[in-house]
Amino acid sequence: MSASPVAPSRNAPLGDDEIDELADLVDLVDECTDVQISLESLDGFITALVCSPRVIPPNEYFAVLLDREAGLEAVFEDAADEARFLALFERRRREIARALAAPIENLADPRALSPLVMDWQGLLAELPAAEARHLKAAGIPPYAQLWAAGFLLAVEYWEADWALPADSKDEAFVDEVLDPFYVLAAPPDELTPDERAVSREDHLALALWGAYELREFWLDRGQGTFV
Repeated sequence: MSASPVAPSRNAPLGDDEIDELADLVDLVDECTDVQISLESLDGFITALVCSPRVIPPNEYFAVLLDREAGLEAVFEDAADEARFLALFERRRREIARALAAPIENLADPRALSPLVMDWQGLLAELPAAEARHLKAAGIPPYAQLWAAGFLLAVEYWEADWALPADSKDEAFVDEVLDPFYVLAAPPDELTPDERAVSREDHLALALWGAYELREFWLDRGQGTFV
């Protein structure tokens, strides 16, 4: 008799196959709801939850993510799919939380947060010419736009949690840290010349450092999410 496969730890990072599995489950969610959701936007949303000024419970954040009061209820027809989605979601949340808690000095550190951002241009380069033309005609989002939009969905929905006292000197700091997220999420034709002069990869790097700063900022104020 062969041994049963060992289930991965709740703290194990997602492997490539599991990321693909999560993407497939997100596609199922997209098909079953009126909300446009992708693996990339989900990853940005989870990152914002980890940076949040307070711990937000699943029943609350799934209702926001899916724009339905019942949250995940009745989204999946198969209970096994729902359980698998929840397990992968939670492991990714823990993985992001560990990354943002790691004392890193550069984003090349293996412990640093690596967002699940789609390289659309790389994908186009690998596709047959006809498929690439079809995909481009259908419209592809700019690099990291969906990730930033997912992050800002959480920030803007829980705006009251993110608000600082009227006399706070830190409001300008938080606005500055959030600025790269808004640049990434904005339509390219709405960006200023200075914003367009900076590569989207560099804007993403600024946003990633911003996630680290926001987590530390709220923890320093006695708020925030712990690993």
